[in-house]
Amino acid sequence: MPTELDHIVVGCADLASGQAWMEDLIGRPAQGGGEHVAMSTHNKVWSLGDCFLELIAINPDAPDPGRKRWFSLDDPAVQAKLAMGPHLLTWAVRVDDIEATQAASPVSLGELHELERGDLKWKVLIPEDGGLLQGGHLPLVIQWLTPHPAERMDDSGMRLMSLTASRDEPTLVETALKAIGAHDLITVNNSALTSSIIAEVSTEEGNVSFVG
Repeated sequence: MPTELDHIVVGCADLASGQAWMEDLIGRPAQGGGEHVAMSTHNKVWSLGDCFLELIAINPDAPDPGRKRWFSLDDPAVQAKLAMGPHLLTWAVRVDDIEATQAASPVSLGELHELERGDLKWKVLIPEDGGLLQGGHLPLVIQWLTPHPAERMDDSGMRLMSLTASRDEPTLVETALKAIGAHDLITVNNSALTSSIIAEVSTEEGNVSFVG
């Protein structure tokens, strides 16, 4: 299987209020979710066909994970941004051989972990500091050990239409994306003015954009 888009990751400061915001925006109730015990986070998910949309937040009822949480959720700058409202953090891809993908990348994609949520199990590469890879422009890499979550969700009709990153030095990111077979999944633009990531999703009520 080639490298495929797995999901996009939207962060929020509080999952309940983030879920209300998301459901109002896309006109669809959440189709699942749960807790990530190892990271002390929790989420809600929506189908995007073969991939999905994830809304994630720190779980205030979970104990300290003893490490930095993923997606830079412990970063004060990210927390300040999420306090103003949900933002796109990054994206994720799925592969068949995560160790080979890790070895192929010219930049570190993180350390290998095996995680689970409910009856879902997967391998994932997470930076030791929990940081976003290249500001979220490089994806989280996953190898599913159980069937993909999208397979158990009803088709919402929503689809990811485009994923675009803008950065002042795109060469390193483009090189890494090609090395892991993900260069066709995102458009990387050269921009001296701003660094951003934008996902456009189609819904029954029109297209919506998530910006990070």
